[in-house]
Amino acid sequence: MKVPFFYSYSFFKIAVSAMLACLITTQANADGANYWIDESTDFTGNGCQNSDLNDVTSSLRSELNNRGWTGTRWSNANAWPEDFIEQNLGGIDHVAGDSRTLSVYAGHGWRALIQFGYQRNGICSVSFPSSTRLGTQGGDEAVYAMWVTSCTVNLDSLSSHFDQAIRQTFGYHNSPSVKDNQPRNFFRETDDLRNERAWIEEMEDRPGWFTGDNSPIALTFGLSPNHCDWVQDTAKLRDQTLLNQAPSPDTHFCYLMFDNGQSGC
Repeated sequence: MKVPFFYSYSFFKIAVSAMLACLITTQANADGANYWIDESTDFTGNGCQNSDLNDVTSSLRSELNNRGWTGTRWSNANAWPEDFIEQNLGGIDHVAGDSRTLSVYAGHGWRALIQFGYQRNGICSVSFPSSTRLGTQGGDEAVYAMWVTSCTVNLDSLSSHFDQAIRQTFGYHNSPSVKDNQPRNFFRETDDLRNERAWIEEMEDRPGWFTGDNSPIALTFGLSPNHCDWVQDTAKLRDQTLLNQAPSPDTHFCYLMFDNGQSGC
Protein backbone atom coordinates (compact mmCIF):
# COMPACT_ATOMS: atom_id res chain seq x y z
CA MET A 1 0.00 0.00 0.00
CA LYS A 2 1.41 3.37 -0.98
CA VAL A 3 1.84 5.80 1.89
CA PRO A 4 1.35 9.51 1.15
CA PHE A 5 3.69 12.15 2.48
CA PHE A 6 2.30 14.45 5.16
CA TYR A 7 4.01 17.62 6.32
CA SER A 8 3.14 20.46 8.67
CA TYR A 9 4.99 23.78 8.88
CA SER A 10 4.76 27.31 10.22
CA PHE A 11 5.32 30.38 8.10
CA PHE A 12 5.28 34.12 8.49
CA LYS A 13 3.44 36.39 6.07
CA ILE A 14 5.23 39.41 4.65
CA ALA A 15 2.05 41.46 4.49
CA VAL A 16 0.38 42.59 7.70
CA SER A 17 -2.90 40.73 8.11
CA ALA A 18 -5.92 42.38 9.65
CA MET A 19 -7.06 40.78 12.87
CA LEU A 20 -10.48 39.27 12.32
CA ALA A 21 -12.87 37.61 14.70
CA CYS A 22 -12.99 33.91 13.98
CA LEU A 23 -16.09 31.78 14.07
CA ILE A 24 -15.19 28.17 13.25
CA THR A 25 -18.08 25.94 12.27
CA THR A 26 -18.21 22.52 10.70
CA GLN A 27 -21.34 23.07 8.68
CA ALA A 28 -21.79 25.93 6.22
CA ASN A 29 -25.09 27.34 5.11
CA ALA A 30 -26.40 26.82 1.60
CA ASP A 31 -25.14 30.23 0.47
CA GLY A 32 -21.59 28.84 0.64
CA ALA A 33 -22.23 26.13 -1.95
CA ASN A 34 -21.19 28.07 -5.03
CA TYR A 35 -18.41 27.88 -7.60
CA TRP A 36 -16.48 29.62 -10.35
CA ILE A 37 -14.89 27.48 -13.08
CA ASP A 38 -12.65 28.63 -15.93
CA GLU A 39 -11.22 26.09 -18.37
CA SER A 40 -8.93 26.39 -21.37
CA THR A 41 -8.73 23.49 -23.82
CA ASP A 42 -7.94 25.38 -27.06
CA PHE A 43 -4.38 26.71 -27.12
CA THR A 44 -3.91 26.82 -30.90
CA GLY A 45 -3.70 30.14 -32.74
CA ASN A 46 -5.11 32.32 -29.98
CA GLY A 47 -1.96 34.11 -28.89
CA CYS A 48 -1.12 31.72 -26.02
CA GLN A 49 0.33 28.78 -27.92
CA ASN A 50 0.50 25.41 -26.19
CA SER A 51 -0.86 21.89 -26.65
CA ASP A 52 -4.64 21.48 -26.72
CA LEU A 53 -6.24 19.70 -23.77
CA ASN A 54 -9.28 17.57 -22.99
CA ASP A 55 -12.31 18.97 -21.18
CA VAL A 56 -12.16 18.00 -17.50
CA THR A 57 -14.67 20.35 -15.83
CA SER A 58 -17.98 19.97 -17.72
CA SER A 59 -18.91 16.91 -15.69
CA LEU A 60 -17.72 18.62 -12.50
CA ARG A 61 -20.10 21.51 -13.17
CA SER A 62 -22.99 19.10 -13.76
CA GLU A 63 -22.23 17.25 -10.54
CA LEU A 64 -22.02 20.47 -8.55
CA ASN A 65 -25.36 21.62 -9.96
CA ASN A 66 -26.94 18.26 -9.21
CA ARG A 67 -25.83 18.58 -5.60
CA GLY A 68 -27.44 22.00 -5.19
CA TRP A 69 -24.41 24.17 -5.81
CA THR A 70 -24.76 27.29 -7.95
CA GLY A 71 -22.17 28.95 -10.14
CA THR A 72 -20.71 29.63 -13.54
CA ARG A 73 -18.36 27.81 -15.89
CA TRP A 74 -16.54 29.65 -18.69
CA SER A 75 -14.28 28.06 -21.31
CA ASN A 76 -11.73 29.07 -23.93
CA ALA A 77 -12.45 32.55 -25.36
CA ASN A 78 -14.76 33.25 -22.42
CA ALA A 79 -12.23 32.18 -19.79
CA TRP A 80 -10.17 35.27 -19.06
CA PRO A 81 -6.89 35.75 -17.16
CA GLU A 82 -8.54 38.78 -15.52
CA ASP A 83 -10.90 36.39 -13.72
CA PHE A 84 -8.06 35.53 -11.33
CA ILE A 85 -6.30 38.91 -11.21
CA GLU A 86 -6.91 41.29 -8.31
CA GLN A 87 -9.17 44.26 -9.01
CA ASN A 88 -6.50 46.79 -7.98
CA LEU A 89 -4.22 45.29 -10.65
CA GLY A 90 -6.80 45.63 -13.42
CA GLY A 91 -8.50 42.28 -12.94
CA ILE A 92 -12.05 41.27 -12.12
CA ASP A 93 -11.50 38.54 -9.54
CA HIS A 94 -13.92 40.37 -7.22
CA VAL A 95 -16.80 39.27 -9.49
CA ALA A 96 -15.13 36.11 -10.82
CA GLY A 97 -12.52 33.77 -9.35
CA ASP A 98 -12.58 35.26 -5.85
CA SER A 99 -16.35 35.70 -5.68
CA ARG A 100 -17.26 32.05 -5.03
CA THR A 101 -16.48 29.42 -2.41
CA LEU A 102 -14.87 26.96 -4.84
CA SER A 103 -12.56 28.51 -7.43
CA VAL A 104 -11.37 26.25 -10.27
CA TYR A 105 -9.05 26.67 -13.22
CA ALA A 106 -8.20 23.87 -15.67
CA GLY A 107 -5.64 24.39 -18.41
CA HIS A 108 -1.88 24.72 -18.62
CA GLY A 109 0.33 25.92 -15.82
CA TRP A 110 3.75 26.24 -14.30
CA ARG A 111 5.11 26.73 -10.81
CA ALA A 112 2.77 29.19 -9.06
CA LEU A 113 1.26 30.13 -12.43
CA ILE A 114 -1.76 29.31 -14.61
CA GLN A 115 -1.88 29.77 -18.39
CA PHE A 116 -5.00 30.57 -20.39
CA GLY A 117 -5.67 29.61 -24.01
CA TYR A 118 -6.78 33.01 -25.31
CA GLN A 119 -4.74 36.17 -24.94
CA ARG A 120 -6.54 39.21 -23.55
CA ASN A 121 -4.96 42.64 -23.21
CA GLY A 122 -1.61 41.01 -23.96
CA ILE A 123 -1.96 38.58 -21.05
CA CYS A 124 -1.82 34.78 -21.24
CA SER A 125 -0.88 33.81 -17.69
CA VAL A 126 -1.53 34.72 -14.09
CA SER A 127 1.17 34.34 -11.45
CA PHE A 128 0.94 33.83 -7.68
CA PRO A 129 1.08 35.82 -5.51
CA SER A 130 1.70 38.98 -7.49
CA SER A 131 -1.62 38.85 -9.37
CA THR A 132 -3.75 36.44 -7.36
CA ARG A 133 -4.68 36.51 -3.67
CA LEU A 134 -7.79 34.40 -3.27
CA GLY A 135 -9.83 34.93 -0.12
CA THR A 136 -8.55 38.45 0.42
CA GLN A 137 -8.62 41.95 -1.10
CA GLY A 138 -11.17 42.26 -3.94
CA GLY A 139 -13.77 39.52 -3.80
CA ASP A 140 -12.62 37.89 -0.60
CA GLU A 141 -15.02 34.96 -0.96
CA ALA A 142 -12.89 32.00 -2.11
CA VAL A 143 -12.41 29.17 0.39
CA TYR A 144 -11.02 26.40 -1.84
CA ALA A 145 -8.87 26.54 -4.99
CA MET A 146 -8.51 23.74 -7.54
CA TRP A 147 -5.75 24.04 -10.14
CA VAL A 148 -6.05 21.27 -12.75
CA THR A 149 -2.80 22.43 -14.30
CA SER A 150 0.85 21.46 -14.56
CA CYS A 151 3.18 22.25 -11.67
CA THR A 152 1.13 25.06 -10.10
CA VAL A 153 1.47 23.53 -6.62
CA ASN A 154 4.99 22.17 -7.12
CA LEU A 155 6.79 21.84 -3.79
CA ASP A 156 9.37 24.44 -4.82
CA SER A 157 6.60 27.02 -5.25
CA LEU A 158 4.54 26.44 -2.10
CA SER A 159 5.59 29.76 -0.56
CA SER A 160 3.98 31.55 -3.51
CA HIS A 161 0.60 30.30 -2.27
CA PHE A 162 0.95 31.72 1.24
CA ASP A 163 -0.76 35.02 0.36
CA GLN A 164 -4.01 33.18 -0.39
CA ALA A 165 -6.41 33.43 2.56
CA ILE A 166 -8.26 30.17 1.90
CA ARG A 167 -8.65 26.79 3.58
CA GLN A 168 -7.22 24.43 0.94
CA THR A 169 -5.52 24.37 -2.45
CA PHE A 170 -5.63 21.30 -4.70
CA GLY A 171 -3.08 20.84 -7.47
CA TYR A 172 -0.07 18.94 -8.76
CA HIS A 173 3.64 18.71 -8.00
CA ASN A 174 4.25 17.49 -11.58
CA SER A 175 2.76 17.87 -15.06
CA PRO A 176 -0.31 15.62 -14.87
CA SER A 177 -2.43 13.81 -17.39
CA VAL A 178 -6.05 14.08 -16.27
CA LYS A 179 -9.09 12.04 -17.26
CA ASP A 180 -12.27 13.82 -18.35
CA ASN A 181 -14.23 12.99 -15.20
CA GLN A 182 -11.54 12.97 -12.54
CA PRO A 183 -12.41 16.36 -10.98
CA ARG A 184 -16.05 15.24 -10.82
CA ASN A 185 -15.05 11.95 -9.22
CA PHE A 186 -12.92 13.79 -6.68
CA PHE A 187 -15.92 15.90 -5.69
CA ARG A 188 -18.12 12.82 -5.39
CA GLU A 189 -15.65 11.12 -3.07
CA THR A 190 -15.73 14.04 -0.63
CA ASP A 191 -19.14 12.88 0.55
CA ASP A 192 -17.30 10.24 2.58
CA LEU A 193 -13.60 11.07 2.36
CA ARG A 194 -12.01 14.29 3.55
CA ASN A 195 -10.93 16.59 0.71
CA GLU A 196 -7.20 16.01 0.91
CA ARG A 197 -7.51 12.22 0.89
CA ALA A 198 -10.07 12.22 -1.93
CA TRP A 199 -7.84 14.50 -4.03
CA ILE A 200 -4.65 12.48 -3.83
CA GLU A 201 -6.40 9.13 -4.25
CA GLU A 202 -8.54 10.15 -7.23
CA MET A 203 -6.08 12.40 -9.06
CA GLU A 204 -2.98 10.17 -8.95
CA ASP A 205 -4.09 7.87 -11.77
CA ARG A 206 -3.36 8.75 -15.41
CA PRO A 207 -5.35 7.68 -18.47
CA GLY A 208 -4.16 4.52 -20.22
CA TRP A 209 -1.84 1.70 -19.28
CA PHE A 210 1.79 2.10 -18.20
CA THR A 211 1.59 5.90 -18.41
CA GLY A 212 3.04 6.58 -14.97
CA ASP A 213 1.33 8.43 -12.14
CA ASN A 214 0.48 12.01 -11.29
CA SER A 215 1.79 13.70 -8.14
CA PRO A 216 -1.35 15.25 -6.63
CA ILE A 217 -0.98 17.50 -3.60
CA ALA A 218 -3.53 19.01 -1.22
CA LEU A 219 -2.23 22.09 0.61
CA THR A 220 -4.08 23.17 3.77
CA PHE A 221 -3.80 26.38 5.81
CA GLY A 222 -4.54 26.98 9.48
CA LEU A 223 -4.13 29.21 12.52
CA SER A 224 -1.81 26.71 14.23
CA PRO A 225 -0.46 23.20 13.63
CA ASN A 226 -3.45 21.70 15.42
CA HIS A 227 -5.90 23.87 13.52
CA CYS A 228 -4.27 22.92 10.20
CA ASP A 229 -4.65 19.26 11.12
CA TRP A 230 -8.28 19.87 12.08
CA VAL A 231 -9.07 21.49 8.72
CA GLN A 232 -7.44 18.55 6.93
CA ASP A 233 -9.50 16.09 8.94
CA THR A 234 -12.78 18.00 8.67
CA ALA A 235 -13.18 19.63 5.24
CA LYS A 236 -15.47 17.82 2.77
CA LEU A 237 -16.78 19.67 -0.27
CA ARG A 238 -19.68 17.43 -1.28
CA ASP A 239 -20.73 17.08 2.34
CA GLN A 240 -20.64 20.92 2.49
CA THR A 241 -18.44 20.83 5.56
CA LEU A 242 -16.27 23.90 6.21
CA LEU A 243 -17.55 26.06 3.35
CA ASN A 244 -17.36 29.18 5.51
CA GLN A 245 -14.47 31.56 5.00
CA ALA A 246 -11.09 30.76 6.48
CA PRO A 247 -10.17 32.59 9.70
CA SER A 248 -7.12 34.88 9.75
CA PRO A 249 -4.20 35.05 10.03
CA ASP A 250 -3.31 31.60 8.65
CA THR A 251 0.26 31.23 9.88
CA HIS A 252 0.63 27.49 9.34
CA PHE A 253 0.36 25.10 6.45
CA CYS A 254 0.33 21.35 6.04
CA TYR A 255 0.00 19.13 3.00
CA LEU A 256 -0.67 15.60 1.85
CA MET A 257 0.63 14.24 -1.45
CA PHE A 258 1.59 11.23 -3.51
CA ASP A 259 5.10 12.04 -4.69
CA ASN A 260 5.66 10.32 -8.03
CA GLY A 261 8.26 12.85 -9.07
CA GLN A 262 8.03 16.26 -10.68
CA SER A 263 8.29 15.31 -14.34
CA GLY A 264 7.46 18.23 -16.60
CA CYS A 265 8.22 20.86 -13.97
